[in-house]
Amino acid sequence: MGNDGGSIPTRRELVKSPTRRKTTSELRSQSSQNATYHWSFCPLSKTPLKSPVVSDSDGRLFNKDAVIEWLITPEKFGDGEEVMKVSGVKGLKDIVDVKFEVGEEKDRDDEVVNGGIMNGNVNSGRKEVWVCPITRKELGPGTHSVYLIPCGHAFAEAAVKEIKEETCLVCSEKFDKEDGVVKINPTEDKDIELLKKRRERLAASGLSHSLKKGSSKKRKNKDKEREEKDGDKKKEKSNGESKEKKPKPSTVSDIASKVLGDVEERAKRRKMEMSDNVKSLFTNDKDPNGKKPKDGDFMTRGFTMPVKGGR
Repeated sequence: MGNDGGSIPTRRELVKSPTRRKTTSELRSQSSQNATYHWSFCPLSKTPLKSPVVSDSDGRLFNKDAVIEWLITPEKFGDGEEVMKVSGVKGLKDIVDVKFEVGEEKDRDDEVVNGGIMNGNVNSGRKEVWVCPITRKELGPGTHSVYLIPCGHAFAEAAVKEIKEETCLVCSEKFDKEDGVVKINPTEDKDIELLKKRRERLAASGLSHSLKKGSSKKRKNKDKEREEKDGDKKKEKSNGESKEKKPKPSTVSDIASKVLGDVEERAKRRKMEMSDNVKSLFTNDKDPNGKKPKDGDFMTRGFTMPVKGGR
């Protein structure tokens, strides 16, 4: 009845309790920690973000020197291949320099412990305070922020929405509101889906994340495909009439019936004609060589006819 040592287990020890679901406050706290981490640390080098900072097509922030080092020597980074595979960064054309306006710097040396993780909590390892040049709000996990392409200046999303003209308020450079505005570290599904559709549009147009033309190989391949399509269309137009006049190719049934007809015709000819051996058995009055045919036929040839009255 008991187990090892005579101990008797209770029902509470035998019945497995269901996995406890995280509460809303716990999920919100975890989401806040993740957002703070992405705004504070480079996912490639795992070091605090510092200028110059770049961003990929997903809106993630990286230290520019880490990205350049990874492009030159990728083996130095342990999980660098997985991190950059998600972002799709293959060259400098796939990143954009993000220009943040720096506000007052805070002394955060006491918070940066072991790469910003202290006692299980993620603390901000970035010393610079980034602010919107229009609203003067701090840009971070608590503010929806965007940057413009090609200039790269960062603003609060609310400030960009109020701009009627498609020109940067800092440098007056023109931008496209559809493809020239990228959200920084998006967390909502709709924002992630918008960035995905943007990548698909740029790929179809042969443009990179920085709105620059793709690699020369891709352009050459696309130009070659376009020329081949145009050439095929011209050939179809020029040879349209000749193609209509050409007879239709014979089908398998037509070829089979023709072959069967030839076979039957040859069989009939063989039946009508006789071989030389068979012809020699019969008398031919018209000898082509002019010789007189032999008397008798195959029934009497070689035999002597008896005289009447004799035996």
